[in-house]
Amino acid sequence: MKRGVLWTVVSVMLLAAVSGLVYWDYVNYMETPVEAESRQVKVVISQGSTLSQVVSALQEKELIRGPTYFRLYLLINDLADKLKAGVYYFNVKMTPEDVALMLYEGPKTPYNVVTIKEGYNVWQVAGAIEDAGIATGDELIALAKDPEFASDVGVKVQDPSKVYALLEGYIFPETYYIAPGQKFRSVLGRMVKQTFKELKEAKKKHINDFALLVEEFGFSDYELITLASLVERETALPHEKKLVASVFLNRLRKGMLLQTDPTLTYSEERKGAKPTPKDRKNEKNLYNTYAYGGLPPGPICNPGRHSLEGVVAPATSRFLYFVSKMDGTGGHHFSTNYNDHKKAVRKYLQKK
Repeated sequence: MKRGVLWTVVSVMLLAAVSGLVYWDYVNYMETPVEAESRQVKVVISQGSTLSQVVSALQEKELIRGPTYFRLYLLINDLADKLKAGVYYFNVKMTPEDVALMLYEGPKTPYNVVTIKEGYNVWQVAGAIEDAGIATGDELIALAKDPEFASDVGVKVQDPSKVYALLEGYIFPETYYIAPGQKFRSVLGRMVKQTFKELKEAKKKHINDFALLVEEFGFSDYELITLASLVERETALPHEKKLVASVFLNRLRKGMLLQTDPTLTYSEERKGAKPTPKDRKNEKNLYNTYAYGGLPPGPICNPGRHSLEGVVAPATSRFLYFVSKMDGTGGHHFSTNYNDHKKAVRKYLQKK
């Protein structure tokens, strides 16, 4: 056999052997689970994710190792551009092939689910929206600050120049089921619409109390929601909402500062973090109710149903102060004068 022909035969045989090894390695990779022990992991694939972003999300959760074969499988089987967005719950005992097919078929639950908790501010809502794979947090913040979008969904802000996010207070706390492919603007509009619905129902349910409140204070809907947001952040107990609302209203009647701590860190820098004594002196924060009288420029969170009812139909009381009992119940001690309030502070906050 001539030397040239021999080398050709040898080369073909080597290529076939290498190809065979690569193919065996590829098949073995696609059919072998990452881990032998069962463990569930959550992966969120956002709308519009690229193939690289999908692969990165899977790698981060250690569902695939070495993405080359995984990409190759998707490309060979014409799946690369057919992966569906949503919230997935994978088991690490699944093979890469199983993972790929599940991404093609879509989440087991046909909807993305997001829960906006009572008292969430716009930054917390952004985190929940992003975690659910509905949109990015930046998209939520951008729409929440967009005057045109606010106008489109019917939100009327009294002084937009002083407000951080125009939709703050209007993203109703609820669990939402989002159909695949639904536009995020529509989703957010639905959340805002629910706030209008809940406020309307609260006013209708307590029409007489609401009429007296408007007659005395002349509150707009925006101011009602602003007040409700303060109540929401001060107490989580439904039976205390009306009492806390009465304290704020009594202070407004007397021209007193509201001095509610949750307003101290409502800013882009602090994002609702735990207040410090230094925050009380920050006059740059227009929401600071220790520095400025009356209601803050706008809501500081998104109030729930009980808080809306609490401000529409507040309790009748002479209370001007309240302090947390710090007993694990979330309850508060209410006082009608400063001396009694100081005693309560010593009792509950300084007892150690």
